[in-house]
Amino acid sequence: MGKIIHLYGLPACGKTTQADNVVRDYGFAQFGMGDRLRDEIKSGSDLGQEIKKYVDDGVLIPDELMMQIIENVGEQAKDSGIIFDGFPRMLSQAKMLEKIGAEHNLQTVAFFYLKISEAEVIKRITERAEIQGRADDKDPAVIQNRINEFKRESVPLLEYYKNNGLLVEIDGEMGKEKIYEEIKKYL
Repeated sequence: MGKIIHLYGLPACGKTTQADNVVRDYGFAQFGMGDRLRDEIKSGSDLGQEIKKYVDDGVLIPDELMMQIIENVGEQAKDSGIIFDGFPRMLSQAKMLEKIGAEHNLQTVAFFYLKISEAEVIKRITERAEIQGRADDKDPAVIQNRINEFKRESVPLLEYYKNNGLLVEIDGEMGKEKIYEEIKKYL
């Protein structure tokens, strides 16, 4: 059975950095939701244009659109599994992914919550915007919407994974190496 690992947390908490480490060292397939959404938007497809409306406002994308993004995820998982960077974001998506996983003989083994403060989020996003120039990182109102959406949706999602014995909380403000050492304990 293939493994599913999730990296979850506020924007700029270090999910992609840690996912890159796991992919490099363990051979997991990587599913970065932010990258997938940006790629779909850049493609100019109808789905991308629909998604862009939500991304531009900093709000979560409805499940019916998310399903179109993740429907082929089982085919991407290698023998060692897949790591999700920023997905699921809502309880309904966790259940959707659980169903897809079961269909492809994949099982969630850990849900890592990289916990950082709101002040740290704003600091990191501001730095990232200067370096990468991402449009969704430049508007303070959009950033605040993303933070507010996360807070609203995180409670039921974290409870779900906690109740299933899969939640692993990690201080996301530690150094990158220390965070990765914590993650490796569960791989």
